[in-house]
This record gives sequence, structure tokens and C-alpha cells, in this order.
Amino acid sequence: MHHRVKTTLKYSISGFLTLFFLYFAFKGSDFPKLWDILTHANYWWALSMLPILILSHIFRAWRWEYLLRPIKRELRFRNLFSAMSVGYLVNNVLPKVGEVVRPYAIGKLEGISKSAAFGTLLVERIFDILSFLIMIALIPLIYSGPLTQAFPWLEATGIWVTAGTLVCISVLTFLMLRRDVVVKVLNFFTRHLPHKRARMVEHIAHSFLDGFLFLKEPKHYLPIAILSILVWVLYIFMMYLPFYAFGLTEKYGLDIRSAMVVQAISTIGYMAPTPGSTGPYHYFTVQSLTRLYGVDGELALSYATVTHAIGYVGMTIIGIYFFWVDKLHLADVIREEEAEDELAPDVSHAS
Repeated sequence: MHHRVKTTLKYSISGFLTLFFLYFAFKGSDFPKLWDILTHANYWWALSMLPILILSHIFRAWRWEYLLRPIKRELRFRNLFSAMSVGYLVNNVLPKVGEVVRPYAIGKLEGISKSAAFGTLLVERIFDILSFLIMIALIPLIYSGPLTQAFPWLEATGIWVTAGTLVCISVLTFLMLRRDVVVKVLNFFTRHLPHKRARMVEHIAHSFLDGFLFLKEPKHYLPIAILSILVWVLYIFMMYLPFYAFGLTEKYGLDIRSAMVVQAISTIGYMAPTPGSTGPYHYFTVQSLTRLYGVDGELALSYATVTHAIGYVGMTIIGIYFFWVDKLHLADVIREEEAEDELAPDVSHAS
């Protein structure tokens, strides 16, 4: 399929999903009441989530450093945070393209293989999924309400995601440790490709697997685990503090445990390919607050709208700063994405 057609299809689906979830999030809302709630909210409490968000990304960059150390020992933390911030910026505009931007940015700033850097991003996603599954597993211990009645699909989703994650971890770990198997598989798929193209595919595959080399350094396991926990603890506090902006603690008795539940459910929204999770985040946050805690619909929607906007605008501004200062060019990123798309059909065709 031609790259432009694929790109058009991808962004059309993203736009549809954004509008679809926003429609159901705002459906039936009393907009004058919604506006009244928004105008009377305590925005100092809402804005308190911004420094926590930045701190969580600092911890994420720190964790990323541990994943990249087997590839390059000395890394400037500032460059790690810059590449990550630029990735969030681009994801806020072009969903999932930030996953290409981050390897491109850190590759330019630190001279690291983009394929290897991309491999570490997959490791990050696995950590995020595992953290999400842990939170889902803990919900019955802190919430005794109608969880399965409100979200009957949640248990099945957790089981399938768990199974898929374990399979992915097992396969990638095996391939990282047994490069001889990787060579045989690649030879099978690339035997009909031109020599130069085949070598390129092989290089990208091995560089990608280098992103999992941290597994060979057990001394890094503990700091990676601690940083992963801290990131999600901060995410929970980001959900908790804005409760006070809308009186949710006084009116409905929501506390830090409630914030953990809402965080777990709303995380599902971040899995959808929409710009900055716009739409799915609103929908799942509103659903968790209204169905599980009986929060008024307009109040829940106000909370979702404000918390999303603060995170979205905050990371966009930070990302623009680093994008400008580090003289990154979106055109180069687009060319990188096009090169990857062009490579994929050649490999599949070779089989």
C-alpha cells in the first residue's frame, strides 16, 4: 500500500476515534451547567498536577537512561528528557508518531542507534502494561463497589493483555539471548532481497534487540523497578489532587484509593491512537467517576476536561521548547517513518 494512502488511513482512523469518544463523553451533557462548574473550579488545585507530571517524566527519563546504558554508558540526562518531551509533543499532534520521534531525537543528540533506542521504548511499554495490570489486580482490594457490573469487559481485557505481554516478553528475551536464531529467521525472510537491503534489515533487527540488553545487567533491575513504581505513584497523585479543584473529596468522599481506581481505568484511554489521548481519556475518566462513584456527569466531565487540558498544554509547551532549542526537524522524522514503512512491505514480500 502506498505510504500516502496508509498515512491518510491512519490519521482518518485516529480522527474518527477522537470524535467517537468525545461524542459519547459529552453526550447528553448540560452545557450551561458544565460551564458553571468550569468557571467555579479551584484551578490552583488543578494546576498542582503539572509539577507532578514533570517530575514523573523526569523519573521516566531516568529509567530510560538505565535501559540505554548497555548501548551507551555516558548519557546526558538533559538530552534524555528533551527527546522524551519532544516525543510527547508530537504524540499530542500526530498519534503514535512520537514513538518514531524519540529514537530520532536521542539518536541525533547522543549518537545512538535509532533502532536500538526504539527497542528500549518497547521495553518501556511493557513496563507500563505490567504496571497497569498490577493496578487492575489491586482494584478489588481497595474498591468493593460494582466494578464488574460497570465494566464487565475489564476482567477479560486484563487476562488477554497479561497473556499477550508475557508472550511478547518471552519471545523478545529469547531472541535477544539467541541471536543465532534471529540470523536464521532473517535469512529466511530476506533471501530474495538485494544484498544491501537484506543487510539493512539485519542491522535494524539486531539494533532493535539491543534495546533489551539491560536484561543482562541484573544490577539495574532494582532501580528500574523503583523508578517504575514512583512514576505510577505520581500518576495517581496527579489524579488525586484535582479532586479538590472540583470538591470531589467533600461531595463524594473520593480519596487516594479512588484516584488509583480512576487512574487504572483512564489508562485504557491512553492505548487508543488519538492525539494526546484526546477523547478516550475523557470517556474512560467520566465513566469511572460516574459509574463507580456516582459523580454527577457534568462534574466528572469538567474534571476530565481540565486534567487532560493541563497535561496536554503543559507537555506541548515543554516539547516545543526542546524541539526549538535542539533544532529538530519534523521533515526528517517523516522521512524516517516513510523509510520504515517502505522497508516493511519488502520484507513481507520476500517471504
